[in-house]
Amino acid sequence: MNPILKRVVRRETHSPRTVATVVVLLLVAAAAVYAAVEIVLHLLGVAPLLVAPGSFLEQWPALPDAEPRALVLACAAIAAVAGFVLIWLALSPGRRPRHQLGAGPHAIVVDNGVIASAAAARIRRELDLSRNAVVVGVGHRAADVTVRPDAGRTIDRAEVRALAESELSGYGLSPEVKVRARVVRTADAEGAS
Repeated sequence: MNPILKRVVRRETHSPRTVATVVVLLLVAAAAVYAAVEIVLHLLGVAPLLVAPGSFLEQWPALPDAEPRALVLACAAIAAVAGFVLIWLALSPGRRPRHQLGAGPHAIVVDNGVIASAAAARIRRELDLSRNAVVVGVGHRAADVTVRPDAGRTIDRAEVRALAESELSGYGLSPEVKVRARVVRTADAEGAS
């Protein structure tokens, strides 16, 4: 696949961090506007909205010892969580629920829901099950297959897994998907409800 198609596939399977970037930039802009308003009010000799810039800078070193301690600790915890979230957003790749199919010269990107529907349809056909008896969920690296056969019917979990693996391997998914299969008896499903 040529570099342009690789870039297209990457854009379609990975989420940009645009929303997080816009939120951070809006918060920085709001802080800058607030600081500018406080400075202008101070220069005009008018009372500050919250705190004068000079007195804030003087009180900054004493902030850890300020009262009430619970409020200071809560603000510190919020700042720490926000920092961790921003670091996580910066370092982790955002993934969309999509996979690339095949490794040929063309770029084919399919939604995970479509892949799950196709796998569920194949398992239903092969095992002669009703429409609601098979549920498939496809994630980035795993596919979960749950089969609920009719009462009195026995289905082997290994057979379900083999069918799902056969169907998904035929697509040539990138990245590859590991299959987890479960067979839930009707009596077990009714007892859990």
